[in-house]
Amino acid sequence: MKLGRILCYKWTEKGTVYVHWPYCSQLCTYCNFNKYISNHRSSVDHTGMTKCLVKELTSLIKLSGIGTVTSVYFGGGTPSLAKPETIQAVLNTIREQACLTENAEVTLEANPTSAQTEKLRTFKTAGVTRLSVGVQSFLDEDLKLMNRDHSVAESEHCLKVAQKLFPDRFNIDVIFGRPHQTLSSWVKELRKAIGVGSKHVSLYQLTVERGTPLARAVNRNEVVLPPSDAVAEMYEASIEMLNEGGLKRYEISNFSAAGCESQHNLAYWKGSNYVGIGPGAHSRFLHSGEFVASVNTLEPNAWMNKVKANGHGLQRMRHMENRERLEEVVAMSMRTVEGVTNEVCSTIYLQLVSTAHSLTSTHTHRSGRGLSLGCHCNTCSLTTG
Repeated sequence: MKLGRILCYKWTEKGTVYVHWPYCSQLCTYCNFNKYISNHRSSVDHTGMTKCLVKELTSLIKLSGIGTVTSVYFGGGTPSLAKPETIQAVLNTIREQACLTENAEVTLEANPTSAQTEKLRTFKTAGVTRLSVGVQSFLDEDLKLMNRDHSVAESEHCLKVAQKLFPDRFNIDVIFGRPHQTLSSWVKELRKAIGVGSKHVSLYQLTVERGTPLARAVNRNEVVLPPSDAVAEMYEASIEMLNEGGLKRYEISNFSAAGCESQHNLAYWKGSNYVGIGPGAHSRFLHSGEFVASVNTLEPNAWMNKVKANGHGLQRMRHMENRERLEEVVAMSMRTVEGVTNEVCSTIYLQLVSTAHSLTSTHTHRSGRGLSLGCHCNTCSLTTG
């Protein structure tokens, strides 16, 4: 039995779904995600996108064999620019093709300007249970520098609405290590973030990604980033302040009150099966006894044409080598404070035993040490005892 068939552990039939909405009203200077401008000059085919998301989701659920979906994450891009009907159509498809658990976490990323009160209320009615608000900064001048399309006042209004509609179930994204930022200015911003009352905060260090406007500005010495020592001090201060505010660090960039962790991201970090739909989305799942990694076509129109023709927009899909999959699971688990837990190790072992029990008696035998894979066929290359 190959290791790749074991590493699915408890996620063989369970998994998560990621939905990529690639459109933004404008492009941030630091972002290198798969995103495209959506404005009065470049309209979005909402009906076409929805139909293709549903069609691809149907195909990938069947291909992956995922029977139970424990969380759904709408990311982007700016998914709060999508219509609530799109969200509802995706969730209904999951219910039709698999089982969406009763307490499934359904997260929607939102920008303050595209998350007006009534629209957020409609998103909640459509099935969203958790909101992730892209605040990024509590300084207007820094928002302009990053080419964000909202103001601090708009962020604060959005967060008040989020608190009413999604109490204890909304996240704040904030970026630190920004140009010209100091420890004292960051501490003031962090106090504002804590004062909002969110039970979850995600802090991301600004990284200079090749090909972005920020990278070009840095290369031309037009903006100056804080030195690494100063950024490290900001991070250490963040851990201390958030801890005092009741938000414990449970992953490199994520802090939450007890019981308010992002279940979708935890599933990633524990090596869950997941299917990604939409332009440029990635997937990891078990197929024909082996783990596969896939990535979708990037450009939205090209992706839609592929989905219409093939039922999916896959650009490539490949089998993952056993060692590669193991290294990926370990690396992702190491992002968390818990690390590679005994739970993860034991569930791998339990899957081994479960698989062994499913084999015919010609492949197994019992001994004083337990159940063994005792024959010498190619299937039985590992033994448990």
